[in-house]
Amino acid sequence: MIDEDILRKRYGKKTMKKRTTLSQEVRRAIIWLFFGLILITVALSVVFLLNTSNSAQKGYIHSQLQLQNAELEAINKELRLKILQARSILHLESTDKIDVMINPEKTTFITN
Repeated sequence: MIDEDILRKRYGKKTMKKRTTLSQEVRRAIIWLFFGLILITVALSVVFLLNTSNSAQKGYIHSQLQLQNAELEAINKELRLKILQARSILHLESTDKIDVMINPEKTTFITN
């Protein structure tokens, strides 16, 4: 008791740590290493699962965009076909727009 009082006066509230044996320190180190290994394993598993789910989501989005692209290409084809039909001479002759057009007065051909 006297030694503790002297130590407290000399070092303040700090007290000396209790000494442990080497086997206790080794046992404690093994436990900390075991928990560290478990923590690393869990963290890597979570990262792996997140990457796997992200790649599945990206694959689904990619396939949806491919389907949407195919639909837009089909609509583009239909619209181009309608434009070609509207420009065709047969279509123009069947409508009354050709009657409104003015015929040229004099036609001149240049030959060599």
